Parts: sequence; structure tokens; C-alpha cells
Amino acid sequence: MRPLRCVYLLVVVCMICLVSAWGQKEDWLPITQKDLDIKEIPGNPGASAIQLYYAQYINDNDGTTFYYHRIKILTEKGRQPGSDGYADVEIPILSGFSISGLKARTIHPDGKITDFSGKPFEKTLIKGKGIKILAKAFTMPEVTVGSIIEYKYKINTPDGVVYNSSWDIQHNLFTVQENLVFKAYEGRLRTEDGTSQLSYTTVHLDKKPVLKGTTVTLDLENVPGFASESFMPPEAIYKPQVNFFYGGSELSSADKFWQKNGERWTESAEHFIGNHREIRETAAQVIGAETDPGQKLRKLYARAQQIRNLAYERDRTEQELKKENLKNNENVVDVLQRGYGNRQEITFFFVALARAAGFDASVLRVSSRSERFFDKNLPDSRQLDSDLAAVFIEGRDLYLDPATKFCPYGLVRWNRTSTAALKLGKSGTTFLNIPPARQDKAVTVRTAKVSVDEDGTLTGTLDVSFQGGEALEHRLDALGTDEAGKKKNLEDEVRSWLPTGSVVTMTGAQGWDATDDPLTVHLTIQVPSFASFAGKRLLMPSYLLQSKQKDAFKNAERKYPVYFAYAFAELDNVSIQIPSGYSLEGTSAQQNANLPYARYQLFSKVEGTRLVTQRALLLNGVYFDPTKYKELKDFFSKVQAGDEQQAVLRAGGNVNDKKGE
Repeated sequence: MRPLRCVYLLVVVCMICLVSAWGQKEDWLPITQKDLDIKEIPGNPGASAIQLYYAQYINDNDGTTFYYHRIKILTEKGRQPGSDGYADVEIPILSGFSISGLKARTIHPDGKITDFSGKPFEKTLIKGKGIKILAKAFTMPEVTVGSIIEYKYKINTPDGVVYNSSWDIQHNLFTVQENLVFKAYEGRLRTEDGTSQLSYTTVHLDKKPVLKGTTVTLDLENVPGFASESFMPPEAIYKPQVNFFYGGSELSSADKFWQKNGERWTESAEHFIGNHREIRETAAQVIGAETDPGQKLRKLYARAQQIRNLAYERDRTEQELKKENLKNNENVVDVLQRGYGNRQEITFFFVALARAAGFDASVLRVSSRSERFFDKNLPDSRQLDSDLAAVFIEGRDLYLDPATKFCPYGLVRWNRTSTAALKLGKSGTTFLNIPPARQDKAVTVRTAKVSVDEDGTLTGTLDVSFQGGEALEHRLDALGTDEAGKKKNLEDEVRSWLPTGSVVTMTGAQGWDATDDPLTVHLTIQVPSFASFAGKRLLMPSYLLQSKQKDAFKNAERKYPVYFAYAFAELDNVSIQIPSGYSLEGTSAQQNANLPYARYQLFSKVEGTRLVTQRALLLNGVYFDPTKYKELKDFFSKVQAGDEQQAVLRAGGNVNDKKGE
């Protein structure tokens, strides 16, 4: 497997019947003596587990994907819960998809077999920054070192729709053998020019798949495990891939593919937007007597965000839709009169308002970098999965995100920045890049007022103000969560900033439903053993909170780029009441570290009987090539060293007296 190698192949799907042992391939495979004899991975004797066999069979004729995993537990760590344990199984399920035919069993070292007879439960794997992945989870029975666990299941696509799909080739575990099959849809495909074609691309892969009729297969051996790194770009862009697509003659080249899709999207958008008297009247009413162009646009933006955004509501059954009388919108007038719409419809509505007010406004089809980066050579229209608005004002294009709930005017949500977009227009479409947001667009301000008892326990209050993009992400993450869930999520987040064993209780929050205002959270905190005794001295950190980025820089070297979701700023003020009977012997020196794209400053001083520390950490960047790793590591080493500086207190004396004992 070699990086940065991409092959593009185009195949006309032949409508013939294939005789295959498809069903037989889904049976349990026999356990071989070789499986039983494996004790370690060559070249990696400390590995906790090895995947002996993996299969993935995609069948577009019945809308299913069959999976088969066979894993051997090699060490005690391999059977424990956690990132290195495999006795707990988690199967990711995308929204709208379902799982069926789940079977699992444990084969013990003596050959005894124990079947899984329980019922999987739903679990949230990832939630935050707009990414939410659910899974079906269960625990394999009676797993010991030397056990072989295997499980198989099918994922069913919703509504029988044929989706562009791909094989999962590289896993976290070293895999001895892989069997990958793709069976193409044999019915009639509706395309613009009437042709019916299947294409697939291979990336980071030397061995070519084998095509026979409507079936593509690939057999691999000894596939190394993927070793991820903290704060790296989406893993998918570095793993071997085979991606499958359907379409017509537009698949002959990437430029033609995006040109055809751009023309289709433009026609659809312009038809929906139109030129309507009702929209012109609404725009005039919203603007009123306002003459400033920027304020006009702000008012129109606010009006668009008043539309009920169905994209942030749960999916409804047909009966519920009928009961609520929710109809499909045919144009922007329907959006106006009915007062609801999906993401795309709300964006179109805003563009229509802006045009009606005399602005030069366009629709952008934009990619998301939540799970992968845009690849122009990949003929998958789903890469451009949402819409933004571009308005020419004050000599430049202003990019706006009216269809993201709670998104402030002038801000684009992070996953649609620093990425590609296709600007739609009647005279043609053009690719452009959405610029990144600066660090002042995502600010966290933390103010702590605490005291240290004579036993070393720290107690007090912590107020947190999330601003801009930080507030937006917290508000979106909280959608559909009740008050108890919001409270728990925030307490868990704040607890991660504090030493292990800290107690955090949220006492209030304001701004959950706002757009431009900060989200403010009030908490009480308790940190046992924050300070420690050393003879007549009491040692404690002069700063309270812990860096969230330090895990990215634990290793001496790095293979992959350092990647942050967005630029950010942390501004902190920590005021610690010195224990009665103690005085401050020494304070930490002022800390400074600077890079062209980052700044860190920490300064402590005594104010009466309090030690006050002010801290600022600013990072104005998202993607940093591995060549930048050394300077980033040095920078964050200074951040960590500064954050962990100790203040020394001694019994007796005046708080400002630094002379002897």
C-alpha cells in the first residue's frame, strides 16, 4: 500500500446473471489450526489482538452490506473495555440505516463455542462539533486471552435507495485475510443521457479489484493496522479506498462531472428562487427605512433564520407528517407562507430576499470537512452536501450560513470553512475556497474565583462564556437534549479541564437559544488535593485549568498533520484565595510563547490575599503539515510548562513577605 496513489476506472455495467455462492459466504467459517496457533503479530509482539478475517459484501440489488469480523485476543489488555479492548463490540449505524441478522460467538482456546444470546443496546460513539455517531453495542461472552471472537451482521439502506458506497479496507487491527465483494445494481439506472454506468476509484492501493460481470471482488492478505494520532485530519483520507459510483457519460472526467452537476444544481436553485412579488414585498418590509447596506443584509439574514428549520428536528413518520400537514415546498413563496423549510430551502429563501433588496447574491454548494476532505477527482456529488450564500458587499463576497440554526451573521460553521465550494450561476459554475474563521470567532472566556483550604482542597466558582463558534457548537450539540442532559454534558466538559477526581456542579446557564450573545455557564468546583504539604510549605499550581491540546504533542515525531477543527482563543482569569495563616513565598514568572500563528501568555500577581493568574492562548490555524510539528510541539510544551508552574506558600508571615521562614 503506497500513499498518494489514485487510479480512476470506468466500467459499463453488463446486465447478466451471475451464479455465485453469495449465501454460503455469509455462513460461519471453519476454525483452522493456524487460527488457534497464532500467539502474536510478527513484528509487533505486544499487540493486544489480531483480526484473522474480515469480509464486506455490498449488494446494491437488495440494499444490504454484510460484515464479518473474526478477531483473536492476544493479551489481557485485548479483552478489557476501552480503546484497546475488543470484547466490547460497537457497530456504527448511520441515521436512517438499520441492522439485521446479528450473530456473535466466542471460540475458546479449547475449541468450546459460546454463542452471544443477549440484545445489543444503542450507544453514542462520538458527539460534539457537529459530529454524532450512534452504534449498536454488546459484550462478547466469556472472553479470555486466546479466545477468538467473531460476529456478523447486515446493514440495510433506507427505502431501498441505491447509494454510492465503498469498502472499508484498513482497520485498527492487523488483518490476516480480507474478502471484499461489491455486487452492482442490475436494474435500470436513470441518468441524464440514458446510459447506465458503474465507476470506481482506488486510492492508496496497489492491488486492483477484479471485475466479473456485475461483481467486483478484492482479496487481500496481511493488511497492517492503522495507527492514528491525536488531533489528526479525518482518518479516511489516509486509508486505502475503493469507492463505487453510478452515473452516465459525465463520469468520463472530473471536470465534466462537476460541470454537469453544477448545471443541474443551478437550474434547480434558480427555479426554486424565482422572482416573486411576495418576496420583494417581504424584503422591503424587513428593511424598512434602513439605508446602510450591511444593516439591511443583517435584517434579511435574521428574517431567514426565523423560518422553522426542519433540518434540526427529528425525522417524522408519514402519519406524523400528515397530522402536522407538513408539505413539500415548491418555491421560496411556499417557505415564506408556510414558515418552515430544510437547510437548502432556507438558504434559497435568504438568497431570494437579498436579491429582492438589490444585492448580488449567489448559492454555493459546499463540502464538509467533518469526516473527510473534498477530492475533486472523486465523482461523488455528495461531497458537496450543503448550501451557503455568497453576497457581494463592500467590494467582496461575504459568505453566510443562514440555514445553520443559531449561526451568527458573518460566521460560517467550522466544517464548511477552509474547504471547497461550487458557486452556482446562470453563466457557469466556478470552484472557490471558503476562507477560515480567525481565532476571535471562537472564544472561550473562563473566570474562576476559588480558595484553598488548609487540607489542600480547592473550592469555589467557575464562570464560562462561550462566544461565536464555540457558543454555536455547544448550542447545536444540545439540540434535542433535555435540561438534565445539557447539565451533564457541560459538567463532563468542565471536569475534563480539571485534575482527576474533581467535582463539578452546574448551577445555571444563559443563552441556549440566542444567536449573537454568548452562552454563559455558572459552576461550582471542588478539587481535592489541589495543594500539597512539604514541611512548613504548601505547594499548589498557580493556574487551575488544563490544556486541551497537550495530547497532540506527546510523541517526539509525528506522521500525520496536526489538525484542529477551527481556530480558537482561550482567555482565563483565575483568582485563588491563599489559605489563612500562609503567605506567598514565590510566584511563577511571566510566560510568553509566540509563533506567527499562535500566542501564549501567562502572568501571575498577588492582589491582597489572592493569587491572580491571567492566561491567553490563541491559535489562528487549522491544518499544520508535519514539518511544522517541531515548532508546534515546542510551543505547546511551553504552554504546558507554564500552566503547570507551582506557587509556594509558607506558614506565617505577611502575604507579600518573601524573606526566609
